Amino acid sequence: MDITRSQLLKGALATSALLPVSALAKPGLAFHSNLPAGGAHPWNGTPHIGGGPLRFAVIGDNTGLGRPGVFDQACVQLSWLQPDFVLAVGDLVEGYTDDRARLDADWAAVEASTAKLGCPIIYTPGNHDMNTVASHEAWRRWRGPNSYHSFTYKGALFLVLSTEDTPLAVPPDMSRPFWELIDAVRADPAHTDAIVKKLGASIMSPAAMEDTNLIGHIDFSERQMRWIADTLAKNPNPKWTFVVLHRPAWKVENPGFKKIEAMLAGRPYTVFAGHTHYFTHQVFDGHDYINMGTTGGIRVKEGPGTVDHTVVVTLTPEGPQYANMRFTGLMNAAGETGQTLAY
Repeated sequence: MDITRSQLLKGALATSALLPVSALAKPGLAFHSNLPAGGAHPWNGTPHIGGGPLRFAVIGDNTGLGRPGVFDQACVQLSWLQPDFVLAVGDLVEGYTDDRARLDADWAAVEASTAKLGCPIIYTPGNHDMNTVASHEAWRRWRGPNSYHSFTYKGALFLVLSTEDTPLAVPPDMSRPFWELIDAVRADPAHTDAIVKKLGASIMSPAAMEDTNLIGHIDFSERQMRWIADTLAKNPNPKWTFVVLHRPAWKVENPGFKKIEAMLAGRPYTVFAGHTHYFTHQVFDGHDYINMGTTGGIRVKEGPGTVDHTVVVTLTPEGPQYANMRFTGLMNAAGETGQTLAY
């Protein structure tokens, strides 16, 4: 029996309609995670394969005394850019409480804001997202059982690490004044800086804001270290490796991170972190280390790195190109940012 070209095309189209998008994409291009399907995940959706190079946006901390409205409007602004996905470096909820209702209310607010992105968001756990036993449980309810994970997309490997492997016991004498400060800021967001200066002196003291104190304890468990080694061994030749963690471990002496850097040797990679609420860009041995500023979190010091911004990454054949954009300058067609409290 002869098959005409028309019949062949019809048959191919009929077969393709039965296949998932990932099966139609070239190998290594579709989103593929190491996590099992089903249940909650550290993302609110997965990116689809479309034309063009890999292009994603990175955002910094929303909390650590977040200024109301900045993160929500930033999600609207990011939707104008239409990236493949948004990558958050952690601290999207306030945490540091055992109050389940507060934790769930904050995660629900995050969900309402990120629904405006028009693309998926992929989460990294920060110290505000995962600290107490209750907040670790909240992460599992909202984001699934895994605090670290990996995925490949459009030929790149993403290692999303956890610097918060171990829950903390937060004493009431820390949690109570912290949440009193949060409630005061939320009640009067226009005077955030003045409120923090008046009520947060002990929490935001100059000594506490020194980099070595601010970055604090970084906990990479032995289990996580074995998983990192195994993941890198399974993905020896991606186009690029993007490492994402909350605390900028390269700014302190951390033996675990030194081992991770040794595992990364010989491959092209970029590292993103948050936590300090202050943007810096450093280059070590030809690799970019980017410490994100904020997407709503309060200022911790004066200087050019105190900025609400996004870094849009486009992976070209020559490597990543970075477009660093302030939310106070990212405007719509009418010339409006919609931001009133952003730095």
